[in-house]
Amino acid sequence: MTSASMTFGRPARLTVPRGAVWFAAAAGAVISALRRLDQWQLKVSRQEPQTAEEVLAWASRIQSSDPGFAADLRSAALRSMGKND
Repeated sequence: MTSASMTFGRPARLTVPRGAVWFAAAAGAVISALRRLDQWQLKVSRQEPQTAEEVLAWASRIQSSDPGFAADLRSAALRSMGKND
């Protein structure tokens, strides 16, 4: 077989389907928005008390459900405020 008798055809040209670029951009925007929403929700739910007064308020909120832990929190907050009761 000589090279003159072999035919390989034309190289295939790949084209992007219509709307695929727009769909990819929209999907990326939706995913980005969902990630930002998720991070915001995680940040809101993780607000921890930063001061002794906030710890005392937290202790009073959980007093009915967990009195032992509330007493420990109250004790630590008062100790940090310098009040030994």
